[in-house]
Amino acid sequence: MPIQYRIHPAIGVARVGDSPDDYFIGPEAPRVVPIPVQADETPRADAKFRDARNRIKRQGARFRVYEYTTDARGNTTRVREITAQDAEIEWTVHLANRKAAALGFNKSERRNASVAEEKLVIDAGAQKISGARKTLQRVGGNFLGLRVDLGDLLTDKMGRLIVLGGFGKSQSVPPGVPLENYANNDSWHDDISDGPVRATIRLKNSNEKFSADPAWVVVAPPSFAPEIENIITLYDIVSDQMAQFEPSLAVTDESRPSFTRDIFPLLRRTSQMHWVSDSSARGHAPVKRGHFLSRVAMLSRDDEDARADREKIFKRLRNPSGGGGNMPKLPARVENDLLAGTVTLTATQYKRMELWAQGKFIADWNGAEPAPISFENISVDEQPRALDRAALDACVGAGRFPGIEVGQVMLEKETYDRARPFRINENLPPGHLSARMALPWQADFRDCEFQEDIGLDWWPGQRPNEIFRDVNGELKREAWVPKNAEWDGDDTRRIAMVKGWSGLGFIVKKIIGGEEKFVEDERTLEAEGGKQSAD
Repeated sequence: MPIQYRIHPAIGVARVGDSPDDYFIGPEAPRVVPIPVQADETPRADAKFRDARNRIKRQGARFRVYEYTTDARGNTTRVREITAQDAEIEWTVHLANRKAAALGFNKSERRNASVAEEKLVIDAGAQKISGARKTLQRVGGNFLGLRVDLGDLLTDKMGRLIVLGGFGKSQSVPPGVPLENYANNDSWHDDISDGPVRATIRLKNSNEKFSADPAWVVVAPPSFAPEIENIITLYDIVSDQMAQFEPSLAVTDESRPSFTRDIFPLLRRTSQMHWVSDSSARGHAPVKRGHFLSRVAMLSRDDEDARADREKIFKRLRNPSGGGGNMPKLPARVENDLLAGTVTLTATQYKRMELWAQGKFIADWNGAEPAPISFENISVDEQPRALDRAALDACVGAGRFPGIEVGQVMLEKETYDRARPFRINENLPPGHLSARMALPWQADFRDCEFQEDIGLDWWPGQRPNEIFRDVNGELKREAWVPKNAEWDGDDTRRIAMVKGWSGLGFIVKKIIGGEEKFVEDERTLEAEGGKQSAD
């Protein structure tokens, strides 16, 4: 019977950190937050996101090869993971950073237009690694003659690939060029990257080599609130795009979404956003009507008594096709530096919510959301889908102004391999997905916050706005980014983020007073002064 090999996740996500050696593996199972310990260590309950010297650990993207056996009709009959115990696996990774040579975000002209492209693209070239517990350190390229490291390649004890990204280092050539824009800054570079991941497999006792369906890796900024899910995740965006290629995946009037699987997660995400956003807390804190976790018993019912509650929530949603609603305004796109559209749910999400409001859903709520399943307890035939989803669910789907991990490029049909779901078009050049993201990433990371003067908001899954800080046993609501002249100044705030990003705190779940709360931890910046504390 025919055999195929595929790499999973189809799109893997690594994140930068300033620790040169310590890392952890990113999410591999939906809703399972990674424990920040290295690949071959036994997980520890007290694991931290920082190393012994208070530097942020990098998040690695781990890739695996799966073998699919299919019958004559193309139906999968068997799935198994292929490791170094079964075969010789040669991995090839090509990382690149094209930001400085790309069209600017929201611009029609190229960044650094007067400089030759080959001097601006940081290209690590195609790098190969094979075997178990191997390391290929400091792959990278050059920017205007300056060496830039984009990361490391490793394999774990089973020969799986681990891609580590850069160190969050951004600078200008020559030094001292100001950061005048949130997204487009000539003469600057960072160590974000992306590119294809390929593998060839030679089974033991065989001379025949097979090529696996390729994957793609994206190296992104850190996620400082890894347990706060985005209202629209990158998985939502990509799966919505897949539905446009394959009609059988689309949600239609005849569909019946599951409340537990399809509706409750969106209500939960909305309710939890108040932990990292004052603007969200005004409508969705526990004492507010929009705290849906307090009303789930009613909202999960499909009878007429609950219909008014369901419809009221649905009417507040902005229609992807026609606007309206009363959702927070997040920039979806801009034209000539002016807001030209605001974020909506994906068409798939919106249709599910419409069916729910109409009572056309499966009322399968049993009083609690099913506990997430660890990767080790997921059946092997379900592992590939789990890997694909977990990586993308942990990323921002919207807003995209320009975004955190990737942006508008994920709405372009040319981005995808239509014949292979969730996979990137392998004909795209390395560095394509991140090319038009903020340069450097810290500039937009500083500016991603509620902007009251122009009425724009931000759903801060990765980049908090306001957080709870434990001050002598009392939880206090404070700004996540320091409030002072350096961090707030027009000329200095973005440089402050370039210098101080690694001192910001992580938002983690803790049990305080018998209740689940999300509070800041591991901060090394002084909350008000913005100065880095000593190691």
